[in-house]
Amino acid sequence: MSFLGSIKLFSRVKNSSPLSYLFYSGTIYIFFGLFIGENGLNLISHDIIRHLEPLINLSLGWVGFLFGFQMELKFLKRINGSWYLILFFTYFAAFLSIFFFSLLVIGHFFTDTPGTAGFALGIAMMLAILLPESSIPYVIWSSKLFKKQTENMRLCVFISSTDNFFPILFTGIVFSLCGFLPASGEIIINGTGKFLLSFSLQLLAGILIGGVIHVLQEKIKEKYEIPTILLGSVFLIAGFSLIFSYSLLFVAMVSGAVFSNLTKKTDRYISILGPTEKPIYLIFLIFLGIKYVLFSVEMILIALVLLLIKFNSRALVFKSLHKIKPRWFNISPYYSYLLLPLSSIAPAILLNLQIAFPNEAVSVISGIFIICFIMAELFAPVGLKIVKRNILEGIS
Repeated sequence: MSFLGSIKLFSRVKNSSPLSYLFYSGTIYIFFGLFIGENGLNLISHDIIRHLEPLINLSLGWVGFLFGFQMELKFLKRINGSWYLILFFTYFAAFLSIFFFSLLVIGHFFTDTPGTAGFALGIAMMLAILLPESSIPYVIWSSKLFKKQTENMRLCVFISSTDNFFPILFTGIVFSLCGFLPASGEIIINGTGKFLLSFSLQLLAGILIGGVIHVLQEKIKEKYEIPTILLGSVFLIAGFSLIFSYSLLFVAMVSGAVFSNLTKKTDRYISILGPTEKPIYLIFLIFLGIKYVLFSVEMILIALVLLLIKFNSRALVFKSLHKIKPRWFNISPYYSYLLLPLSSIAPAILLNLQIAFPNEAVSVISGIFIICFIMAELFAPVGLKIVKRNILEGIS
């Protein structure tokens, strides 16, 4: 299913109907996962899911490495500083708003859960990491309707593609801050010393592995050996991270960033790594729905409010920056609609959490996120029509 879907995924479509976007964004594969998994017909049993987790772990490492590999300083330096300012505020405004709302509400709806305060804090933190992210496919898909606002679309593409850095960074922090006790199924909080040591080791491991990959690829004489070195390196990252309970995505991202800034053959490697992203992304979407997650009316209401908070926080940032007018900033607040859908690195982060912390809290996070994901993707084309109408009215 992943292979067949990736053939047409992210390809340009000729119309902007909601149905075409569901296939274009890959959202249809979440429904497929819900249908065949533990939430539906249970065609894939828990044992099969458990035995497929090594495939997911390898895929997580590969995607993290691929994202880090695109962080070349020589290109990042060319981007105007005001764009980084916009990137920072659009992510953290939503992050803080979602965190505080979740912290207040989760404790109210889940009062019968042991350790409700810690339970609510953990859920609030993870929802705040996952939900501020933007959908790269949606922004690119919608760009054909905004040909006269090229600069605005370029800014939205930049935000949606680079704000993956923050959730991956926070995932590394969460894995250093939290531990899991398989016997009791409890998540524990590490002390400051252990947290700093764990995070430093994750960072150091990523830097060292990235350096090792560079040394190995310098000795390559045959092109067919390149995938072997890269795949073997991701296996190393995956195994290392699982043994020490580190974030696969974070360690792999650091390794990819180090390697991309050391090697002089970036374009050569991108041509090898790039095509693997689509089928892996679809695997993530399918697995989101396969594993058991909690759903309830309360969670649907929470998800709806969280999406409204996300949109309003982004709109507030756009309006504020429009008044401040930093250099190169000339964008309508209505473009915050374009940054509402979710379909980038967040599904991978959620899978990383599901495997590392298989308890009720993660089931609640998974349920709320999947509801948010489906809502945002279903109403994305409607949002696009609103953007287009408001922009045209503003021009007239």
